[in-house]
This record gives sequence, C-alpha cells and structure tokens, in this order.
Amino acid sequence: MPYTNKKADLPEGFIDLGEKVQSMEMKPAMEVKESESIHYPSLYFSNAKELMDFPKEGTAVIHFKKVMEKKETFMRDGEEKKCYCVELEIHGIKSNGKSKMEPMMKEEDDDEDAIEKGLKESEGEEEYED
Repeated sequence: MPYTNKKADLPEGFIDLGEKVQSMEMKPAMEVKESESIHYPSLYFSNAKELMDFPKEGTAVIHFKKVMEKKETFMRDGEEKKCYCVELEIHGIKSNGKSKMEPMMKEEDDDEDAIEKGLKESEGEEEYED
C-alpha cells in the first residue's frame, strides 16, 4: 500500500521513506498546500513464491547493491528544492517475522484472498498449496 494517511510508527533506527504528497490542483504558488496523504516507495517481486509466506506487515533484512545515486536541485514555486534518488538492486530478502509496530492496515484479507476464501467456502474445499 504505497499511499496512506498515517505516517509509519517505525522502530528506532529505521529510515522513514514516507513523503507528503503535493496537491496536483492548479493554484497560485501562495495557495499550494500539502495533502494529508503520505507516499511510501514499494518493492515488487515476480517469480518469488517464497515471499508468499511473508506476514502482511513486518520487518525484513534486504541484501542489496546501490547501482545509482543522484542529487538534483530544482526550482518549484520560487523556492529551491532538493531531490535525492537512489536505485538499489535487490539481491535477496529475509523476513524477521511479524512486526511489533502498530499495523498501518487492518488485518483483513485483501481482495484476492477474500475472493479465494469465498470460493473455497462455497465449494466446500480445503485450502491447498500451489
């Protein structure tokens, strides 16, 4: 879930990567206001069956290689802004289990889980593994 209305309550030592989303409405510079939404970057993995057992939220250790870093300065609304970008090549990930921090999402099934659960219940099937 890359967008949320709540900053993550991260354990000590974690870098908070969330940033406030700027309103995209066309307004004079003096009227521009930040929205209440926070954007968090996300990682997408394909062909990673082992990750299906990860908890809905938790902590993990990532083995990576930094392949690019960039610092840009630009003007927005008459102010000098800085942007820092880093590209990480992800080599591996290991779950540390369920987090002790307050979950940002309710412990509910996502849409696919709910549909699959409903189909199984209606057909009287037991859960199965791929």
